[in-house]
Order: sequence, then C-alpha cells, then structure tokens
Amino acid sequence: KELLEIAERTWEFFKEYLNSENNYLIPDNYQEERKPVVVHRTSSTNIGLSLLSVISAYDLGYSNLKETIELLNKILGTVNELQKWNGHLYNWYNTKTLEPLIPRYISTVDSGNFVGYLMVAKQFLLENNITDYLYEDINSLIENTNFSVLYNSKIKLFSIGFNIEENKLTDSYYDF
Repeated sequence: KELLEIAERTWEFFKEYLNSENNYLIPDNYQEERKPVVVHRTSSTNIGLSLLSVISAYDLGYSNLKETIELLNKILGTVNELQKWNGHLYNWYNTKTLEPLIPRYISTVDSGNFVGYLMVAKQFLLENNITDYLYEDINSLIENTNFSVLYNSKIKLFSIGFNIEENKLTDSYYDF
C-alpha cells in the first residue's frame, strides 16, 4: 500500500509539470525550500523517465489509454523539435525555450538510457496495438541515434561523451 501511495504522488508530480508551459518536458527539479521554484531545465534521462512515468500511470490505473497516448504524443512532439547531434539529445535543455544549455554535451550513458526508454515505449505501443505515427516516430528516434560517433575504435571503448564546444570526445571511457 505504501509503495502505491508513493507511486501515485510521483505520478501527480509528472502530471502537474508535463504541461504546455514546460513544452511537455519534465523539469529537472522542484525546490520547496524558501519559496516553491521549478527549475526550467531537463535532461535526456528526465525526458525518458517521463515517458516511463506516463506508461506506468496507465499500468497502475491512474490514466486511461487515450490520455496516455495523447501525453506520449505531446512529449515526443517536443522531442522532435529539440536540436540533436547525430540523433542524440543534448544533456540539458531549457524547458521554456527548448534551447540546449551551454556547455552543450552528449552523454553516452544518458543517450543509452533514453534509447532504452524509447524501446519500452515502443513495446507498450505494440502491446496496445498502436502502430501508427507515434510508433513510427519512436522507431525513427531510435534508429537515428548514431552511437558510432561516441566510440573510439582505436581502443575499442565508448567515450563517456562528446563535448560540442570543444568538438571532441571526452578522454574518459567506459571499460568493463
């Protein structure tokens, strides 16, 4: 019971802030101390988590299928408007202007997370027999995210990311 109450409160946060004011991008955080303040920035991981939150709200009965699809469409409509680099979302965006925050950076792990979240959304649509524009849109986002640009073929490892301002891979790598 306690876990379901936490889930419902979490959904209420997403439901309140996935709105037109934020271009259907979930803000990174909400600060309650001093005075309530929404921080109008988001990351690719936050965007992906909002997709999972919308799907989970449906699974838990907090939202019906029509509302779920409408919200997924709005989120992904905004994602399509965002500037990208080789299909990757930048690490941070302003939720009001949709501009990437400086320094512009591509995080390999955040991009991997986002593509994984898209795969979950794609599976959700398949399970609900929805293979229309939204399904194709998600598929396109997945297929157009080029991970080879984050890979160092000399050492056979992925860099932790790409610094757009310096136009180079970060000199740190994921190793097993």
